[in-house]
Amino acid sequence: MRRSSGFDAVLGFMQALWALEQGLHRASRAMLDATGVTGPQRLVLLVVERLGPIAPGRLAHVLHLHPASVTRLARTMEERSFLRRRRHPRDRRQVLLDLAPRGSRIVARRTGTLEGTVRSVLVRASRAEVSAAVRLITRIAGRLGAE
Repeated sequence: MRRSSGFDAVLGFMQALWALEQGLHRASRAMLDATGVTGPQRLVLLVVERLGPIAPGRLAHVLHLHPASVTRLARTMEERSFLRRRRHPRDRRQVLLDLAPRGSRIVARRTGTLEGTVRSVLVRASRAEVSAAVRLITRIAGRLGAE
């Protein structure tokens, strides 16, 4: 990423955020071609695998998404046999999302993923660097109403 020397700290940081957003978007499209799922869809699968079976509302909370967005995402992923919906065992009115076998195969994949790219950078960063980056991004997201 090139940074113009005339940028102040705010514009420089925003430029880095936009470069990250664009990189995530490009990598997500490439991942779709390679694996059949986008970056956000893979994130859903990873969270469901780690926390699931999970209620759609809780999934929305964990991902910082509107419940309607999770509903659309889950429906698409169910139609493509990545997720399956089942009744909650104690409350038959609620549903839980769980991995379907096809979703489990996607989760097992380790190469060509967004989180693999992030992991390769994080292992070379200090805990302090990672903590500071998370704190800054979380504060900005909170001010933008994304948290």
